[in-house]
Amino acid sequence: MKISKPLVLSGIVLVALCHRVWTFSSLDRLLPLGGLYVDEKTYSMSPFVPGIEGFSRPPGMFLVSMLLNMQRNVTLSRILFALLSLLPALALYLAFRKRGGTWVHMCTAGLIFSPFMVLFGLQLLPAVPAAALIAFTLLLAKRGSAVSAGFLAGIAILFRAELALVPLFLLLFSFRKHFREWMMFTASAAIAVIPVIVLNLAAGAGPVIASNGGENLWLGTDWELITTPPGTEFEELVSTGESLTGGDTVFFDRALSSIGISPFTWLSMGGRKLLAFFTLPGPGRNFETGWILWRTWLIILLPLTLLAISAGTTTVFRKGKSFWQSIAAAVICSGVVSAFIFFPSARFRSAVLPAFWFMAASLIPDWNNLKKAIAPAAGIVIVSLLVTYPGMERSGLTSMLAAEYLIDSGKLGESAEYLDDAEERGYSGADLYNLRGVLVSLSGNQGEGLLEFEKALLIAPESPTLWKNYAVSLWSNGRYVDSIEAARRAVFLNPMLRQQLSPILEHAENL
Repeated sequence: MKISKPLVLSGIVLVALCHRVWTFSSLDRLLPLGGLYVDEKTYSMSPFVPGIEGFSRPPGMFLVSMLLNMQRNVTLSRILFALLSLLPALALYLAFRKRGGTWVHMCTAGLIFSPFMVLFGLQLLPAVPAAALIAFTLLLAKRGSAVSAGFLAGIAILFRAELALVPLFLLLFSFRKHFREWMMFTASAAIAVIPVIVLNLAAGAGPVIASNGGENLWLGTDWELITTPPGTEFEELVSTGESLTGGDTVFFDRALSSIGISPFTWLSMGGRKLLAFFTLPGPGRNFETGWILWRTWLIILLPLTLLAISAGTTTVFRKGKSFWQSIAAAVICSGVVSAFIFFPSARFRSAVLPAFWFMAASLIPDWNNLKKAIAPAAGIVIVSLLVTYPGMERSGLTSMLAAEYLIDSGKLGESAEYLDDAEERGYSGADLYNLRGVLVSLSGNQGEGLLEFEKALLIAPESPTLWKNYAVSLWSNGRYVDSIEAARRAVFLNPMLRQQLSPILEHAENL
């Protein structure tokens, strides 16, 4: 009996939904999904940060956060994003359904069960929305609508700014054969992007999509910057201090200075970052991607991504590409180059993953075509196993993030368990002592809390957050004069802490 194509697709989607429910439950035990973490917090807040001109980050996610009221509906928002992670596979199926055959269903299943689509579909971050937009961009382009495809690509750029490189690479791939389509595509993309650029330009940020470009460029010039997770140590590294420039300009200046001092070192570092883009599972920086994939059993699905990247890579520089294939190739190149310039991340790679799968689906699944993917696949496996990447995230980071959320939620006992787990898995640094200081202080042991803050300050002596916590702890321990000095130090390092420390500082004024 012949099974209908819609029935096969429905079965794939049903299994994918059940799989996402299971993954949600598994991940929730590792990192309670009722809270927001690191960049999720940033994207759920105002798009404008004091001291930063214009949009601090690409504004697409801010708009989604506002529509979903993300801070109040965290769990519901994660469910909606999990459903959103199904859309790239739907776009792929619609693009190739007329061809039919097992290969189309394999590629559809491969994308819908991609461990990165599953995992990052539970993260309230721009990668999966950008991936969905890119997938439908390719669908529309395959159907001959360059204008509509360009507009969707422009919206995708408002989620992941590195996709602004797509029109540039697309010109290289299509100026001889598809120049007219390129002009329509690029003009339509500009309609979505230019209003944001104009707003940033008027605000003083320059002709950019987001004003954090200089900071990301600077982060990509130093391994220490890449490997230091957001927290008190990172806060110290990115401090602008008494710099004469403000906003993102100071980071752009630092980046140019670092590159200028040793351009060959930067190029060498860029080469290693480029290789890291192709490693599986890949670095996470703010997120223990590999460890979480192991703990949720998503690691067994990693060969699907290997298939997509290796098969898709073989078609990037193939001659005679259609316009939609040129767009897919441009998307892939933009991801690779952004990894070289900025820093690679499995999460960032997710935004361009549909392009690999679309290219793979376009292959005629015979031996002559598929054997071309063997060399890229072998190369990716070798790079993943043998090439070391200094910019890996710290072991235990997931437990640290969970502990911080549980402290904020008042669940001190559970938080202590996660902190112990982080230390057992090898996490070390100022953030560990800082969180433990907060935890034991809230538990009533003010003296021990003070000692933990002092340990943290030995590692990150220029962290304003540590000085703030230290000031409060000193006050609680009855050391009022020392507390006032610590509060002044915190405010000197970060003037925005003045209001939080006003009770201590006002006491000093009344002496």
